[in-house]
Amino acid sequence: MLLFIKQNKIHQYPVAKRCSAVYQQEPLRDTIPHGVKQCPYCLNVWPGMKE
Repeated sequence: MLLFIKQNKIHQYPVAKRCSAVYQQEPLRDTIPHGVKQCPYCLNVWPGMKE
């Protein structure tokens, strides 16, 4: 899975239909860096599910 970072959130590429992020030639990566929030719409991590 390819990922990109936009406004300190990591999103899946291609972007999920329910996500409002737009890919604009950001560098693509295959790892999630430390300190970046995950997009709940792209990566299926819904708020409150980890607690």
